Amino acid sequence: MNKREDVLYLTLVDFFLQMLFLVMIALLAYIYVERRHNAEAKQFLDLAKEYKVDSVQELLDRLQTLAPIDNLENAKKAKELIDANGGFKEVNAIIDKFKEGQGKPPCVFEMIEGLKTPKSIATFVANNTSITLTTWQPEFEALAKEIKQPISKNQQWSLRSFSASWQPVLSKYPQCRYTVMLYERSNLVAPRDRVQGIFYTRIRK
Repeated sequence: MNKREDVLYLTLVDFFLQMLFLVMIALLAYIYVERRHNAEAKQFLDLAKEYKVDSVQELLDRLQTLAPIDNLENAKKAKELIDANGGFKEVNAIIDKFKEGQGKPPCVFEMIEGLKTPKSIATFVANNTSITLTTWQPEFEALAKEIKQPISKNQQWSLRSFSASWQPVLSKYPQCRYTVMLYERSNLVAPRDRVQGIFYTRIRK
């Protein structure tokens, strides 16, 4: 074998090795793409099973109707929190109760934007020693009749007698509270405490 043939032989071997290297790269790339494709296909099948759909297109149509989730981990944590508190129905009830306020619900209310808003049924004025009834709504008049408590305009009660006179309201309606308006003409907290011991109170100065 002469020198020229040696060069040609080495050139062919080098070419063959380069081709083999390229084939190996192409094969590895194919294997990677195929595995990724299979993994994505499995994800689609799992989602299709979860959402009970029969085709990929139907699944895509369903997914497009869902709100976008920027952070999957946060979504998972939210789902776990909801499940730990009794599920979506129970959590919705908790949220509604929170929006309406803490404590017992109002006995008389108005629906405003879907929420129970307490309705004031009477107006009182409090000073250091007495509490005076100035105005009232029909619901308050009916309540007074139920507990056999006479009422009249500008009727006054001492702090102690106010509590005694209206205490039956709590016994008759333990599941809710009535709401009244209270104008304070005192720097003491005792008059306010007497009214708030019976009613939910909207304070005005």
